[in-house]
Amino acid sequence: MAPPLDFSGIIPPEFSTQIIEEAVRASSALQLGNLIPMGTSISNMPIPKTLPTASFVSAVGGAKPWTDIGLQTATLHAEEVAAITAIPDQYLEDSTINLWSYVRPRIAEAIGVALDAAVFWGVGAPATYPVGGLNAVAAPIAAATTDAIGTINAAMGAVEAGGLNVTGHSADVTVRSLLRGVRTTQNELLLGTQQAGDSVIPTMYGVPITYNTFTQTGGTNADFFTGDFTWLFIGVRQDIRYAMDPSAVVHDGTGKVLISGFQDNQTPLKVWARFGCVIVKPVTVRVPAGANPFAKAALVAKVTPTLAGADEPAPQGAKSAK
Repeated sequence: MAPPLDFSGIIPPEFSTQIIEEAVRASSALQLGNLIPMGTSISNMPIPKTLPTASFVSAVGGAKPWTDIGLQTATLHAEEVAAITAIPDQYLEDSTINLWSYVRPRIAEAIGVALDAAVFWGVGAPATYPVGGLNAVAAPIAAATTDAIGTINAAMGAVEAGGLNVTGHSADVTVRSLLRGVRTTQNELLLGTQQAGDSVIPTMYGVPITYNTFTQTGGTNADFFTGDFTWLFIGVRQDIRYAMDPSAVVHDGTGKVLISGFQDNQTPLKVWARFGCVIVKPVTVRVPAGANPFAKAALVAKVTPTLAGADEPAPQGAKSAK
């Protein structure tokens, strides 16, 4: 086997930054979640287990009330997500073609789709990720008798009832057509835009909404998630790597050869990164046992989405520590 090309190895910082930024735009989890930089493969985060309380002192010099603050740890495990594509040799040999402009969008999409499938649905997820993903945690909301906007409002209300603020929504791309053109009684567009750097982020009721192609659609599957995404922790390792080998052979799970680099005059490119995921049900004044930070709805089908372990405890793998 021929040795890898000379530029294989760690992606240069400027390219790594571009890939990360494009992966963020391709992933709802990376856009809405609470991103935690991980310096090691395992990171422990202290989160509240019980909230402290305070009360007025009844008399001058009276005894001050005692309160306890309980903590527990949520553990992020950096798991590898990878993708392989192939670059025609003529692209590598032609100096007039910007190789990275050709490759980056494919890398970003592959990484973003795989991460969202694991985080939202538990599809293809490693054992350290929450079982069933966000779909197994989010409370199902029945379709409103009015319209999809009423259902969205009810879903947001379910989160707010636990004492949490809604920070974002994520919807399947088919929901966009359902909401497009909806206006208020003053004939104003309900779906606005919010400027963020050099990009435009759609909003719904003042908070960002992302649209991506969900891996589970139709029937009673949810096509809309809302909630306090600060409690969706996504650990990000920055050591994205790639390797290119012009003689590599790429095969599928059955062993069928998909690409032979030598025979097809293509250079396979392997890219891999590491992400962790933890979903936490935070303790709040209103729900001391832990509030559910997410709700889901089936807007297009106008049905109640399937109940999928909405009462499962979180955080995953949490242990007590005071």
